[in-house]
Amino acid sequence: MDTNQMVRTFKTPVTLVLLLALVYFTATWGWAALREPIAQRPAEPCVVQQIGPELTPEHVYVQVFNGSKSNGLAKRLGSILSADGFKVYRRVNADRDDYTRSVVVGHSEDSPEVILVRKALENVDFRADGRIDRTVDVIIGSEQPSAVEQPSLSVPLPDGTACIPQISTTDVSE
Repeated sequence: MDTNQMVRTFKTPVTLVLLLALVYFTATWGWAALREPIAQRPAEPCVVQQIGPELTPEHVYVQVFNGSKSNGLAKRLGSILSADGFKVYRRVNADRDDYTRSVVVGHSEDSPEVILVRKALENVDFRADGRIDRTVDVIIGSEQPSAVEQPSLSVPLPDGTACIPQISTTDVSE
């Protein structure tokens, strides 16, 4: 067997093995890329608006998360907050279901929107996260929050302005 015959004999199998290896590595890379979590869009910053001497619930956007093993709590609390005038735009399960205490999460403890939500609820803790969109999250734990009977739902604004989230009205569930 001369050299030309050997090259012709092994050229096809070697080419097929190389193509198979290329397909395998491409498929492995594609599957790994497909399984990666999708990065969330960063929150839109809030817009400072003149709203009057007091902040009232119709300017506060709330997300309610069920962080307990009981079903339907986010929907129930979201309905209560909506009845109080808050703009509840999400009612879903939390990232886990073993929260003990219910918690309000917002920009800072002295933010008017956080103060207003905390006025509406009893038996809740607070956690600041410095969020720039000024929404408020309520995570329901196994120790459930209760609604305050006839709360005074307004917070004075010294200069009459508040930072309002940029959320379209189609995102808000009534």
